[in-house]
Amino acid sequence: MTDPPADDRAPRPVPHGGRGPDPVERRDQALAELRHSLRDLLRSLLRATTGLGLEKVEDLAGGLRGIAASGGPALSGMLGGVLGGGRAGMAGRNPIWGALKGAVGALSPAARAGLALAVVLAILLLPITVVLVLVALIVLVIVAAARTSG
Repeated sequence: MTDPPADDRAPRPVPHGGRGPDPVERRDQALAELRHSLRDLLRSLLRATTGLGLEKVEDLAGGLRGIAASGGPALSGMLGGVLGGGRAGMAGRNPIWGALKGAVGALSPAARAGLALAVVLAILLLPITVVLVLVALIVLVIVAAARTSG
């Protein structure tokens, strides 16, 4: 049989006068390591989320600067609506209709096309919506009648 290496023969320090490690001390040490690890994890998480939040705020600010520089679609549409309503009111016509015409007139051609498409789709889908509502009402009436009779 061979002798074990010299470093394995060296006596290991054992706390508490020859007894094994104290379970309470091991638990306390494990809890301290866990707290330290959790603190490091929280610190890293805060750094990452703060950085991400700052990037999003900067992106939003850049987008708002771009909208403000171009006059903004909402601002031009609102201003066109106010001016159109004012002109129509002074001419003795309906100011609401004038405001709508002014707001649509202030929109870009792409926005006007999108608005026209939305209106056309709403008109085309209106009969389907009405039929679905009527079917739902019929089903509700049948269910209510079945509950009262049974």
